[in-house]
Amino acid sequence: MVQFISRRKADFGKADLFVALYACINICLVSLLKEGLYLHGLKGILSGGVIFALAGHFWNYRKRFLAIYAGMMLFLSAGLIIKLIDHVAVGGGEFLGNISLASTIWESILLVWLCIENTAALTGKIKAGRIISSAWLFISLAILAVPNLVLWGYFALSQHYLRPDIVMTIYQTNKDEAIAYLMSQNPVYIGLAVAAFLLISVLIFKAAYTVCVTDRPSFASTPHGWLGILPMIVLLALGLKTTYAAKEYEPAHIVLSVRDSVKSYTMFAQNKEKRIQRLNALGTLPVLPGHKGIYVLVIGESETRNHMSAYGYQRETTPWLTQFAKKPGTLLFKNPYSNHTHTVPVLTYALSEKNQYNQVPLAKAYSLIEIANAAGFDTYWISNQERYGAWDTPVAEIASTAKHQVWLNGEVGTNIKTAYLDEELPIKTPDLKNVDNALVVFHLMGEHTTYADRYPAVYQKFDEAGTKRDEYDNAVLYTDFVLSRIYDLVKDNPHFQGLVYFSDHGEEPDLGKGHESAKFTNQMSRIPFVVHFSDSYRSANPALFETLKGQENDYWTNDLVYNFMTEIMGIQSLPINEPNLTLGNPAYDRTKDNVRTLHGERKIES
Repeated sequence: MVQFISRRKADFGKADLFVALYACINICLVSLLKEGLYLHGLKGILSGGVIFALAGHFWNYRKRFLAIYAGMMLFLSAGLIIKLIDHVAVGGGEFLGNISLASTIWESILLVWLCIENTAALTGKIKAGRIISSAWLFISLAILAVPNLVLWGYFALSQHYLRPDIVMTIYQTNKDEAIAYLMSQNPVYIGLAVAAFLLISVLIFKAAYTVCVTDRPSFASTPHGWLGILPMIVLLALGLKTTYAAKEYEPAHIVLSVRDSVKSYTMFAQNKEKRIQRLNALGTLPVLPGHKGIYVLVIGESETRNHMSAYGYQRETTPWLTQFAKKPGTLLFKNPYSNHTHTVPVLTYALSEKNQYNQVPLAKAYSLIEIANAAGFDTYWISNQERYGAWDTPVAEIASTAKHQVWLNGEVGTNIKTAYLDEELPIKTPDLKNVDNALVVFHLMGEHTTYADRYPAVYQKFDEAGTKRDEYDNAVLYTDFVLSRIYDLVKDNPHFQGLVYFSDHGEEPDLGKGHESAKFTNQMSRIPFVVHFSDSYRSANPALFETLKGQENDYWTNDLVYNFMTEIMGIQSLPINEPNLTLGNPAYDRTKDNVRTLHGERKIES
């Protein structure tokens, strides 16, 4: 008995030492990260240290156990480590949450395995216990390994961490677009990522086998029955401790963020009828005198102004727009930016009341089409994009409220190919000759990858080295032609009031990064924004035109398209009024210092 008590005292001494060591390491790491002593979350650190000491006790704190423990911690903290490598800001709570839960996950796997094995030993069901414990080990590690391997795999391909909006884009995309993305990647990176995936998987299971089987703990010195019960008691208590950490753990954070986005988008679709009913209850929204007429809104795809000669690019990629910008009534805004780098989040904000700067819930945000309908405008949606209806994206929901719809891409979201080039859009547009009051929206395929698929052979003007840059510039040149054809469609209509062109986001063809937010470069957010007003519109609204002309150099993000369009269309009695966020209003106050992109996460850099 004396020897037993002495041994227990020694064990408690080791446990105290390892709790203190665990706590000191965590506090030091997070303090270095925060550049100052960081003692928040101390209870979580200490409880994590206790469970660490408990697991270590059963394996007698062997060096191999500790080495494998450290390796598992690093692997299960993949999201945190990748963020730090990618120079992404990490908060103290986020750091501790990831470390705490990574530690808890591995310890829990070991303790549950130990509980199964010891219970089997106590009951004499050795063979059944081995089967159950092995199944537990394999399944739990497989479930935990996959998300962390995905994080490392994405990092191997992109050299960036996997943002939740990237996952959301994958959720909303289709197999052909996913294949096109993979084909655009360096095949060497893909091969290395697959090889690393397999290698790391083998190492993980080998490490688990080493700890649990090769270094199997001895039960002989343990008080009879305790080992079968104690781990479960600890795990139940631990469940309370890790509740806060789960939200910070990067794989869980990504899943929860995507879930919230899907929920928000679903509610947007479900609330469509409620929004329309509320608008109908208000009656027809009034329109200022001199504002009724035909407005054309052209939405480009993946066009950066860095590759447009109208904005100073050295190649002549926009000859028509360069001349068009010189026409009376044309405004070429110098500092427009996208609110994100992915189409769905960009257009969800651009075409609704929701923007980066307000607190309007997306589900309750009226769309531009809904407001135009309520103001008595005839509405048209003419698109060469995929119809994402199969994924219930809000862009499809916004388009679905237009009174007239033309979808040239009949594949309904099954691929990124289209039977028509963009020049077919004005050709397929319903006759507007007898229309006197309308909003006509064109959604181009533009410079969507693969660039070479977006223009006919006659537009293969740039072919110096057969590079992506050449293909992209050819696509920009072709979009310039398409814009000229759309303008020709409406310019002679006596009711034509104005044409507005902006791109959803930019592109990074020079570095081969496309427009992934995780690989963000400033060029991805640098978009064109061009507005042309007819002579009659300028005569009827001289003050508004002069205000806009004076704002040509102002900073602007395209989540404010809704505000801009309702302003120039003269729609009154809007559900919300934001003069400081509305170009054309003298109260507009956006500057380089307060405009944002990536839905508020990143400041604009000129």
